[in-house]
Amino acid sequence: MMTRVGFFWVLIAGLTTFGLGAEESQRIELFDRNPDHFSEQWRERGFPLIAPTQYRIQPGKSGSVVRGRSDGGNRALFRESTVEKPTVARLSWRWRVTQGLKGEVSERTRAGDDFAARVFVVFETSIVPTRTRAINYVWAAKEAKASVFPSLYTNQVAHIVLRSGAAGDAERAWFAEERDVLADYESFFGEPAAVISAVAIMVDADNTAQVAEAEFTGLFWEISSAGGISNP
Repeated sequence: MMTRVGFFWVLIAGLTTFGLGAEESQRIELFDRNPDHFSEQWRERGFPLIAPTQYRIQPGKSGSVVRGRSDGGNRALFRESTVEKPTVARLSWRWRVTQGLKGEVSERTRAGDDFAARVFVVFETSIVPTRTRAINYVWAAKEAKASVFPSLYTNQVAHIVLRSGAAGDAERAWFAEERDVLADYESFFGEPAAVISAVAIMVDADNTAQVAEAEFTGLFWEISSAGGISNP
C-alpha cells in the first residue's frame, strides 16, 4: 500500500504557478454552482490500488453541496488556488458527518489515521514529499476537539481537530467553521506562510476499513496577497 507520504506527493504532483500580479482582498466561492465548472476546477487524486472515495455534487439551499462516501477507501477532491505572499487568508465552510467512524483507534496511530471529514490547505510544495507543508482541519472520531498534532508521516503536515464525535454520537447537524489560515500556519510552523498552493476536501476510511460519509458546502476564501493570486 502506498504510504501517506506518497499520497501527499500524488496530491501535489502537477501543481503549477502562473504569472501573478498584485490582487486586492477578495471573497472567492470555491464550490461553483455550475456542475460542469465544478468538475473543471476540482480534480480527484488518490491511490490507484485503494478503493476511491465516491463524491457527488448536488444543489443545496445556499450553493452546491459535495457529498463524500468512503467504504474503506481514500481519495481527495483537490483545487489549485495559488496565492503568493498571502496577507489575508480566511477559509470558511459548513460541513456535517452523516456516517461517522467508530473511534476505536487513536488517529495518532497508523491503524487509526482516518477522518470522516477533512478540509486541508497545501502551502509550500517540494519535490521531496516530506517537505510539503499542509494544514488539515479534521473531524475526528477519537481525538478531542482543539487537539493539534503532526502527521505520523511528516512533521510538515498539521492536524487541527475542529469537531469530534464517533459513529452514533452526532446528530447529523451542520456546523460552520472559519479559520485564519495564516495564523494557524504560523502557530504550528513558527514562521509566516510564503505561498498557498491548493485547497482540498477528503473523506477517508482506508486504514480503519470502515464506512464514512460527510457533506461540505459554502467553502469560501477571503484572501489578499502581496504577490498575486492565480486560478481563484
